[in-house]
Amino acid sequence: MSSDLTQFKGYLKKHPELIMKVRRGETTWQALYDEWLLVDQKDSRGIEFDQILNTVKEKIQDIDPGQIEEYSKRIQSGLDFFQEMLSKLNQGNNESDDILMKQWKQ
Repeated sequence: MSSDLTQFKGYLKKHPELIMKVRRGETTWQALYDEWLLVDQKDSRGIEFDQILNTVKEKIQDIDPGQIEEYSKRIQSGLDFFQEMLSKLNQGNNESDDILMKQWKQ
């Protein structure tokens, strides 16, 4: 038996709730093993994906919709400004191209 598998079994013994999740059909052994390989093998604190997901959900719930709207307006204003600047630069380039073409034709 590989060392990783032995360590994974030891991890499961410390976290019997994970065994129950598999038995209830909430997850699979493969999914638990893959998660353990990514997170828990390197970080023995036992951080689970569910804990990370719950933290993200809490942070999203704390966001004020008014702030999102204000940030969106600021971003849109900045994009409008850059679009206007690019438009003016393109107009200037077209005018200089026209001058060069007139000179070339003469």
